[in-house]
Amino acid sequence: MEIVQGRLIVRVKLEGKKFNTFEDALIDTGAAFTVIPAEVADFLELGVWKKRPKIELVTASGLIKPSVRILDRLEVGNVKIENLPVVIHEIPDPAPIKILLGMNFIERTNLLVNGKQKLFKIEDP
Repeated sequence: MEIVQGRLIVRVKLEGKKFNTFEDALIDTGAAFTVIPAEVADFLELGVWKKRPKIELVTASGLIKPSVRILDRLEVGNVKIENLPVVIHEIPDPAPIKILLGMNFIERTNLLVNGKQKLFKIEDP
């Protein structure tokens, strides 16, 4: 995968109980959680994370208290992550990418970045 304009952007498949969707996502090492907009979470019919239904986070936009739901499955290439907690939050405009893959995703993969060659890859650990 290629680093474009200093960003690690990937095409992901997000799966809920009945539906799935393909979206572009930004890998964000500064985000503790993976973030998806409410519209996508509602479409996928994601269930609430019973362990922590709401959390408090500091973002570039300030302090937020979003709900947390469980994404049934997230796929990036050959990497498949199941039961991933996701924060429901709208990334403000003018951001072109509305889905962030945070550290709770990255910690379950091998993320290899070659900055000099502007390449990265995500592997199953």
